[in-house]
Amino acid sequence: MTKVVLPAQTVLVDTPTGVDPIWFEKFQELVAFRNLFSEINFATMTTGHTFRWDATTKKFTAGV
Repeated sequence: MTKVVLPAQTVLVDTPTGVDPIWFEKFQELVAFRNLFSEINFATMTTGHTFRWDATTKKFTAGV
């Protein structure tokens, strides 16, 4: 799994020409990370459930 390192606090997200390219790249990485969890139904998880990596589907699933 890739570690997402955010830019320094001094790097502004919004510039006069739009979103800073450094921030745009980081936002894309965060979206890709979030998509790993797209198949998990969090509403069905209860105490004691964990995330398990399914190597076949290459996604996280809820497990005990």
